[in-house]
Amino acid sequence: MRDGTPGAAIDVALFRLRRIWARPLRARRSTDPQRPVQLSNVMVVHAVHKLSLDLSEVTVGAVAEQLDVDPSTASRLVNDAIGAGFVEREESEVDARRARLVLSGRGHRVLEVVVRHRRIYLDGLIADWDETDREVFARLLTRFAAAAVAHPADLADLDQVIAGAVEGAGESTTPR
Repeated sequence: MRDGTPGAAIDVALFRLRRIWARPLRARRSTDPQRPVQLSNVMVVHAVHKLSLDLSEVTVGAVAEQLDVDPSTASRLVNDAIGAGFVEREESEVDARRARLVLSGRGHRVLEVVVRHRRIYLDGLIADWDETDREVFARLLTRFAAAAVAHPADLADLDQVIAGAVEGAGESTTPR
């Protein structure tokens, strides 16, 4: 499927980037001493950190919303991060019926090294770009990400389009 539009080029680029970005931390055997951190652990660490900047208490429900997963999935991911020693569960100071999540010292260290590693990698990718190109790219990518957050994809519409394609329903449908 090639259509030469900017949207098509962006779609292909984002798909390639997602695969490259996830590869270093994708699921591995927990017995592999060379790769002790799962991508899901890093996602939870990032979520807890980001949420703690804006919320007085981070809950599993807030992590679920931040990661855009079901509460049961978030609960499993948080429990895995707790088991790995990256996140700690403490008593809520607001509601005794729930717990709040905080990064452990180990979680803070992992967050710092992962962010530093990513930034060094990204700086290396654009090192031979002139300063103006780097600034324009950063500005446009930030603007693009903000637009994606402000206007998320209509997944119900996508489900309908896919169902039609699976059933072989006539014409190709493009998302609105």
